[in-house]
Amino acid sequence: MSGLTVEEYYQRLKAIQEPKGYFFNADLTVTYELLEGLLANKERYGYMCCPCRLASGDRQADKDIICPCVYRDPDVAEYGACY
Repeated sequence: MSGLTVEEYYQRLKAIQEPKGYFFNADLTVTYELLEGLLANKERYGYMCCPCRLASGDRQADKDIICPCVYRDPDVAEYGACY
């Protein structure tokens, strides 16, 4: 996925996630900041760890925060959103 623009990544994820019942924040500023963070972490660490969590740089240690992270479903259930 490297080399994707934020808009391309947004469109790709939207097509995959909406049929599963997951929707992006309607405020595209917030959404694009999240996606920029994911793409930056892909460049930095080699994997897309959630920008709202502190990554160690060790993929195995960070496996719980690689998007979609294990905290997504509980956060969506409790807060109606993740991130």
